Formats: sequence, C-alpha cells, structure tokens
Amino acid sequence: MRIIHCVPVLMAAAFFGTAPVLAQSTGQGVIEIEGPLEATGVENGNSVIKVMGLTVVVTPDTKLTSPTAPLSHGDLANGPALPGRTEPGFIGGHAIVTGTRDVSGIYAKQVYVEPAEHHLIGTVTLNDETGFEVEGMPVVLLPASPDARPYPDPAPAADMPAVTYDPRLPGTPLKNSAGFEIAPGSVAVGTDIVVAGYYVPKADGKGTVYAYGATASGDDASQAPRVSILRAECRQRAADEIEWDVRGSTVPPSGSVTILNAAGTVQYGVAAVTPDVSDPGKGQYRYRADIRKVAQQCPAGVLARFTVGGKTYTATAAVERR
Repeated sequence: MRIIHCVPVLMAAAFFGTAPVLAQSTGQGVIEIEGPLEATGVENGNSVIKVMGLTVVVTPDTKLTSPTAPLSHGDLANGPALPGRTEPGFIGGHAIVTGTRDVSGIYAKQVYVEPAEHHLIGTVTLNDETGFEVEGMPVVLLPASPDARPYPDPAPAADMPAVTYDPRLPGTPLKNSAGFEIAPGSVAVGTDIVVAGYYVPKADGKGTVYAYGATASGDDASQAPRVSILRAECRQRAADEIEWDVRGSTVPPSGSVTILNAAGTVQYGVAAVTPDVSDPGKGQYRYRADIRKVAQQCPAGVLARFTVGGKTYTATAAVERR
C-alpha cells in the first residue's frame, strides 16, 4: 500500500468551547476504517475526526502520523494548505484508522493520513533546468528540512504559492536502490524511478505529483562508510509485544548494525552485515525479532547505528506500523 519502506472542516464554535473530557472505551471490538478524511473538531468534549461519515474519537494515546512525520490532532486541518492543494491540512485526503468500538463510540489507536495515496513507477523522461518529469509527468520532490529547497525549484506560477518545507509532510531525500541519498540533478534520463506522493490536477492541463519520497536506480561512486534503512516495519502483536522487520545497506560490506528507536534511547537488537552479491562493495542487513514483555509500543521512527574504524554512522527512517 505505501512504498516508502505505505469536505470542509467543521469550524463551529461549539466544537471548541468545552474542555476535553475523554470518554472511555471498553474495547468490545476492533475496527478499521479506510477512506476520506472529511472533518476534524471537538464533540462532547472529545477530539474527533470524521472518516467516511463515521465519527472517531482521538485520545491523547492515539498515534497520528503522515507518511513522513508524527502529527497532532490540530495538524489535520490547521495551518496552510499543503503544496499544490487548496484544502486545509489533510482534509479531503486519505485516512486509515485502526482502533476499538463499543456502545459509546469508536476510539482510534492509530490514524494514518496523507493527501492522497498516489504512486508513479516508471522512468525519468526529463531532468534539466526546465523541470523534472517521470513518464512525462511533472514531479516536485518536497523539501526534507526547513533549510532545504524543493526539486526542481522554479519560480512559482503567479497564482500559486512557493513550495516550502512543511513539518506535517516533509519530503525525504532522493535515494538509490541501496537506500543511500543521491543528488536529484545526477539522475539521468532513462533511469528507473519509484515516486510516492500526491497528484494535483490542473483544470487547464497536466497536473503535478508532489513527492514525499522517491527511489531511483542510479548509483554513486562514493565508497565512504555509511548505512541506510530501506524499510522499517513494526507490528504491535499485543500490549507488551512488538514484532520488528528492518532492512538496509552498508558500506563496507561487513560488521553489524544496531537497531534503536529514533531518539537512540531504546535498543531493540543487532543485525549482522553480509556482502550484497548483486551490488559489489555494499553490504546488506536485516533485523527480524519478536520482542515480548516490552513497556513501549512501536515507535514512529527507527535509527540504524553502524560503526566502522571507531567512527559511528547512522540512518533514520519512519516506521511503518501495522
């Protein structure tokens, strides 16, 4: 579903006039909802969202995420529109809710939102000062940090704001098939590429894909030590049990990789590095474990730590939680 390894807002004053008093779920059943995010607000003192016409209570324990960042309830519909969009926040976007239900309502344990679930797999057909296109489709790589710029970075059209960094949906650096960052300008026409993001059409012609992630088949010549995370999945098996599957690449092709939460405060385990026979000079690792009797749940982010010659190299990635 997600490759990176996925109606108007209700603004009535009644939504915001009372202090939250959280209703309680007795956990009598599980529920999953996947559909458009129609509204957010407050009802009966509880923060809520509306998905496919269903009202879902968002508690302080609910994990809210976009494809590339943790979110708060207020992020869903507040602030400026995301690049290329006119709707506030993620309103009108794609939402996946998992949680519980009982006679008093639906309670979210996790909410995943994105403007749309769009992917483009093909070849680069244009990459120069005039633009960046995949199969003839204009693509903009969203900035990954406040200091970064989108790619490409042309002057915006007269009726459109400039594309800037948004902490609700930051981009991730363009990577090659080994998971290492590469410069977008180095990607040659004809290169295979996978793009994940959202498509915004134009009434007068072809629209644009705003990409929060992309992987190209190009490589780089550097043999400097480094580590990458190609995919990180975590499944909450029970309240005190989590299942991990993290994989990535290294240079050089030997040693071991330690897997931790993004803050580096919780260590989950260690994976051995083996040579990647399909990509000489690089190694690969995979950490798989079922950890029981843990106090924490699946984190929003994961960190891989790799030490070579006494120097430590790290990589971080968002966790796909299931």
